[in-house]
Amino acid sequence: MILEKIKPINFLKLFLISFFLPFVLFWAQSCTTNPATGKRSISLNTMAEEEKIGRAEHPKILRAFGGEYNNLRLKNYIRTIGKKLANVSELPNINWKFTILNSKEVNAFAVPGGYIYVTRGLIALANNEAELAAVLAHEIGHITALHPSSRRATGTLTGIGVLASGIIFGRAGSEISDLIGRYSMSRYSKSQEFEADLLGVRYLSKANYEPTAMASFLETMNSFSKYIKKIEGKMGGESEMARIFASHPRTTARVERAIKIASGPKKVRYTNRITYLKMIDGLFYGDTPKDGIIQNQTFIHPTYQFQITFPMGFNIVNRSGSVTARHVDNSTIELRLKKAIKNKSMTKHLNQTWGRHYKLLNHEGIIVNNMPGATATSVSVKNGRAFDLRFVAINGARVLIHMVFASPRSNNGKHGTSFKDTAYSFSQLSWKKAKTISSQKIRVTVVKKGETISKLSQKMAVKKYKEECLRALNGLTSHIKVQPGQLIKLISR
Repeated sequence: MILEKIKPINFLKLFLISFFLPFVLFWAQSCTTNPATGKRSISLNTMAEEEKIGRAEHPKILRAFGGEYNNLRLKNYIRTIGKKLANVSELPNINWKFTILNSKEVNAFAVPGGYIYVTRGLIALANNEAELAAVLAHEIGHITALHPSSRRATGTLTGIGVLASGIIFGRAGSEISDLIGRYSMSRYSKSQEFEADLLGVRYLSKANYEPTAMASFLETMNSFSKYIKKIEGKMGGESEMARIFASHPRTTARVERAIKIASGPKKVRYTNRITYLKMIDGLFYGDTPKDGIIQNQTFIHPTYQFQITFPMGFNIVNRSGSVTARHVDNSTIELRLKKAIKNKSMTKHLNQTWGRHYKLLNHEGIIVNNMPGATATSVSVKNGRAFDLRFVAINGARVLIHMVFASPRSNNGKHGTSFKDTAYSFSQLSWKKAKTISSQKIRVTVVKKGETISKLSQKMAVKKYKEECLRALNGLTSHIKVQPGQLIKLISR
């Protein structure tokens, strides 16, 4: 009798099979048919669970973006456009919710469950209803294609997304970092963006909007991005417009390709420019009194009734809760607002705030316009370059301010005097003066005979590059002239 030779058991293969098999089975069970594309997609949740996620995260998003923009007429208008598009999508029956965020940033995003967000900053930039519809349709496409869910399921959100949101908001570790990182602000892949463009064009066409509005709005955003970079002096860091391009990596060529593929048969479609412009007339533009206003080099906060003046040559950027000023030599000033404190040594407060992270030197108690404060210095090294730091805390009647002044050591303290002047410019506003501070607004006007871009730009309530701002805001390239009777957007106070 001849015995067959028994093959030895490959324990490595057995281990690998036993280890990976549960993941393969889990992956297979997590696959679902994509309602928009018909392809297999990864999703960990049912539609009901998706809606529950969106509902739970909604209040966190409102807190992160300054709350909802409360203009009932405009809210109803945006919701009507959104519902019109959602009704021609593959998921018309989910609980779609369209929200205007009270943020000057130009952005739009979606979270699971049909929650679509668009900022008033983006609404101000669109020049007709079809362009705004293109933004909403694109975000609806992300939801119907299950992009937020698939990113979460494949793990592309938990690390990269949170890191991205930390860079965006400077609040790594907060609930906002966790939220926006998981669902909306991390980068979509190029294939996901193209898929959302295809679906967006499909929905635009079905709703009888002009699909080329998707490309024209992208061009407007590109022009406005160049304007923002120009006024910010291209001094490094992330520009305001970089955020939407970071989370939505799109190109005009790819959008035009999507339009060619998905726009359907040619027929007369609508842009509704006049209706749209009349609807956004009076829309808040830029900063609001709630977050403080920048006038020339002075930051004024009517709510907390204070003002502070930054040095000439420093470009100031105001974000909710913080103000940053940058110089071309990489010197910076950061201002943050905190709740005023009572019965506490400001020197002790300063040590508790920064002493855990830096070796503080030259402690000093100060009085600024009858308000108690403290200051200290330190040194920091960033990317191999040494910076002199000065920390300042001043306790006002309504607000406590934290200021960090940073300048390269190679500057040999050239900003020392101007930094001190800035700290000591912190002063209280009277209630009467605080009431006079107003926001910029979008004003829609009719071009009169004889008016040119150059003449109209002088009416723009912006500090510099008035003509560039007017053209970018209205989607007008350098060779386009305005015509009498034409509606045009201006910025006024």
